[in-house]
Amino acid sequence: MGLFDLLRSMVSGEKEDVSGQAGFDLRADSTGVLFFVELEKFAALKQGEGSALQKMQLIALRMLEEQGLAKPMANGYHIGAESVAGLDDEQAKVLGLPQRYPGEFDTDISGRTGNSGFRVNLSAVIEGQHSPFIRKGPFLYLTSAEKYRLTPSELFALTALEHHKQLPPENKGEGANLRLMAELQTAQRNGVKLDLGHFEKLDVVVPEGIGVVATRMPDGSLFLSPSLGDGTPPEELGRRWDQLDFNSDTGGALRIGKRVVLMEPEKIEAVKEVFGNRRIPADKVKEFIETPGAFLDASLVNLELGFSVRVEGVGKLQHMEFGDLDAKKQDWFALDKLPAPPEALPRVIQSEEDLAQFQDTVEAAWGQGAETLTFNGEPIDISDRQQVSAQLEQITEKLRSPQTFAEPQDGDTPAKKEKLSLVLKEAAELHEELRQKAGEFKGNTEPDWDLYARRPFPHQKEGISWMMGLIEQARNEERDNLYRLQGALLADDMGLGKTYMSLVAVGEYLRHQKESGKQEKPVLVVAPLSLLENWEDEVGVTYNGIPFKDIVVLQSGRDLAKYRVKGEKREAAQMAELLDSDQVLDEEAIRYALHIGPDAGARRLDQERRLVLATYQTLRDYQFSLCRIDWGMVIFDEAQNIKNPNTLQTRAAKGLKSDFKLLATGTPVENSLGDFWCLMDTAQPGLLGSWTTFRDTWVKPILSADEENRDAVRAKLGQELREAVGPFMLRRVKEDQLTGLPSKTIRCGVPQSDQGNLVYTSDLTSTMTGSQRRAYDDVLKGYREQHATEDMRGKALAVLQQLREISLHPRLRHEAELMTNDGDSARTVMTESAKLAVLLASLDAIKSKGEKVILFMVTKRLQRLLKLWLDQIYGLDIAIINGDTAAVSKKSDVLSRKQLITQFEAAESFNVLIMSPVAAGVGLTVVGANNVIHLERHWNPAKEAQASDRVYRIGQEKPVNIHLPAILHPEFDSFDVHLDRLLRGKLMLKDAVVTPEAVSETEVMKSMGL
Repeated sequence: MGLFDLLRSMVSGEKEDVSGQAGFDLRADSTGVLFFVELEKFAALKQGEGSALQKMQLIALRMLEEQGLAKPMANGYHIGAESVAGLDDEQAKVLGLPQRYPGEFDTDISGRTGNSGFRVNLSAVIEGQHSPFIRKGPFLYLTSAEKYRLTPSELFALTALEHHKQLPPENKGEGANLRLMAELQTAQRNGVKLDLGHFEKLDVVVPEGIGVVATRMPDGSLFLSPSLGDGTPPEELGRRWDQLDFNSDTGGALRIGKRVVLMEPEKIEAVKEVFGNRRIPADKVKEFIETPGAFLDASLVNLELGFSVRVEGVGKLQHMEFGDLDAKKQDWFALDKLPAPPEALPRVIQSEEDLAQFQDTVEAAWGQGAETLTFNGEPIDISDRQQVSAQLEQITEKLRSPQTFAEPQDGDTPAKKEKLSLVLKEAAELHEELRQKAGEFKGNTEPDWDLYARRPFPHQKEGISWMMGLIEQARNEERDNLYRLQGALLADDMGLGKTYMSLVAVGEYLRHQKESGKQEKPVLVVAPLSLLENWEDEVGVTYNGIPFKDIVVLQSGRDLAKYRVKGEKREAAQMAELLDSDQVLDEEAIRYALHIGPDAGARRLDQERRLVLATYQTLRDYQFSLCRIDWGMVIFDEAQNIKNPNTLQTRAAKGLKSDFKLLATGTPVENSLGDFWCLMDTAQPGLLGSWTTFRDTWVKPILSADEENRDAVRAKLGQELREAVGPFMLRRVKEDQLTGLPSKTIRCGVPQSDQGNLVYTSDLTSTMTGSQRRAYDDVLKGYREQHATEDMRGKALAVLQQLREISLHPRLRHEAELMTNDGDSARTVMTESAKLAVLLASLDAIKSKGEKVILFMVTKRLQRLLKLWLDQIYGLDIAIINGDTAAVSKKSDVLSRKQLITQFEAAESFNVLIMSPVAAGVGLTVVGANNVIHLERHWNPAKEAQASDRVYRIGQEKPVNIHLPAILHPEFDSFDVHLDRLLRGKLMLKDAVVTPEAVSETEVMKSMGL
């Protein structure tokens, strides 16, 4: 019995142990799935005993635990229903979960939505057969043995239906009934095959909140009308309000055309609040505008505050075309090395003249016994005369037949969903004036060091002085001036203490505000989720007396619920429905989802001297509320998260209102020079002008330069760009600032000339042979055959991913076949891959020195397999740190990650740690290791450098070696060679803007000539 059969028997409930390959038992409960074995066996399994399948499942479960998705139990793990539903098929197969539900759902809807007898019943339909079902956790049971795994949307729909059925009759009013249909419609739009009958013609919506529209009357007074925030005119709503029962305790519904608007009880109370205060006398209008909370209950009605001077309003997100930087064409698929099949002829023969010329050429070639020829620059395989002749006949018929052209039909191309964002004013280029302002401050910037728990290093003292000079100048600027001095970019290398310097600057800012009698405004820090707790910890060790009133972590599971307006959805969720045209939206249509402003009372988020910690996702989701707050300082940690001006979080970052913005990142360029412009445009509008100005000044000259002169042009423009930025950016590197750091050597397996600390090392190079080469060549052959007849722009990246996987191991997609039970068989399986053979040799050498090593890779399947193999070979219990920032939501998760590193470093000699460069990019220090192997290189050299520098920090005592193993092809450039060439090309911009660029999908496609 193979693994698939074994998994199938397991998920159908059979208890069969075949050849020692029984895995964890599964049991669904109402909240999720329990994965378990006998208590004694589980203890032995954690010590390395058990079947290969159980070991692999334990690895997968531990990875999910590290991501916060699996909860450890005494003899196994429990995973919540939503998390199980969200697992990808690869993870589900390893864990022995049932297959996805393959059918659809039929509905039986009875009764009217206006009465308690309304009922919705579902039946499962598979291949036309209707069956009743029950749901337990994430599983759908048709019988006790036949069960399927639900998708997240299916789980959402069934959970909503069950909740409705459990309501008592008195609560099944029209509001509850229509809410059920709205939830089923949402599930249907997200892919659930669900027949909703005539309800599919209705658009059931739930308003985000109730606002107010003020109309000025001829006598100067204001007339107030309730607003749904969806653009419905007040006069239209005025004809609909009598549909509501204002004395109902269960809510109601408004019918507006084909829309049904659900009105919950608190929404009806908000409408009543506006109706009770409909007219504002002329002599009270000014007071109403300044303090609307004095007239209306802000806990019921969303009231306005004010955006920053840079925000014009809210409108459709207009895409900004960044354009491509130079990506040299590379022959990733050896198209120029091997001939295309005859099916490519229709692509190279475009006219009757081409046809006649080719026929003459091919006849001559056949006469000489040739099997290939080159026509219009493309080599063609002509060895099969019959196939070539058949293609020529088809081409002849096509060229000589009349052409017909179909008129494009409306609706052929689905419209893209519009996004709303803050509409920002474009900045003019005023770098000379701004630089002059930055140099005007001559005051004292020496902090009161008695207020701080630790003294700075010299470079930190210099950085704090630089920040304070700019902040003090900004404090005295006119706030309504878009081009005031207002921000800067701290681009110090990783490990130099950007968090510490920022907190000292914040402490001094608040102290100076207090001493000068100015408002001590709240401070906002926006950071990746995995770093929020780090900021909390740093506050505790930076100050002798914390200068903040309190600290709010604006995150689910922490403080977000406390400051959210009850019943309001995320502001990002309401955006898509607000605009029907390209105008800037009336701000009265915006519904604020956070308690802000003086009328929020004790629930007010923006209180003086409060430190608010938020993620970039929270900034995006609540951008309207956060952009209304008058912040003292805003700090963006790992600011490369706002490098793209076409994202909502970047627009929100630019629209935030503050005395000073500090952007902190060691990698201000990740995708293109446009990243640097975007960061500087966020920190200091006007310094580099608009994107169009910047592109014409700094980017186009590089693109238009001759190939041989391009590097010189880059260097020249890079120096000029630094001068233009002037004092608004501070950049230092560890090697220049920290004394006592050991050497760092980057060893690369791709043959090239040594440069600086980058050296070619032949021991890291190997050539693919056997099954690996055959698999690689088969993918190339398949691509060339498809390329002959198809447009490959939509498929090339997928094929490239296949080449990447085969370069790691030829059978990587067949995980079950690669499970081993001992070290000898693990070595045998690993050496099927030339790259893994190099890895083994490298690990053996590192082991002989008694040193530790971190293995970086992206592919989770490879992470699991390598842990299994290397545990068996070296007798280790290797930890995998793979969770991305979205997975770390509680402090315990971060601590467990630190504990894994502590355990790794505590080993007295050789040890291995497997990490993802995504998880390792921020917040981790692992100086116990002095070797790094990038087994699978990241597309982004900046992230690769970040990952490497986890070991190259204060506290490292041994020389650091970064290994970049590469696999070669015996005939043409391999995937590894092409990727290295592309990444090294990006590194050339280091001299222009301090850090390397990343490779985008667009550039990869461009490098293929697509």
